Amino acid sequence: MARQRDTIAGKLRLVLDAPDANVTPLRSGADPRLVSLVRLLARQAARDFVNAEVEAARRRDLQD
Repeated sequence: MARQRDTIAGKLRLVLDAPDANVTPLRSGADPRLVSLVRLLARQAARDFVNAEVEAARRRDLQD
């Protein structure tokens, strides 16, 4: 019987709470398109960061 592999996903614990869209009130002069763009870029940056950390952990595990 083959042994089940230990994967990075089993070791990584990431807890995210989806923010309420109405939590941060917009100033009357804020462009909603700009706010939407900033949120999109922040999500992408967070996704890139998590992917980089997972890859770094994978490399550390392979070195051991």
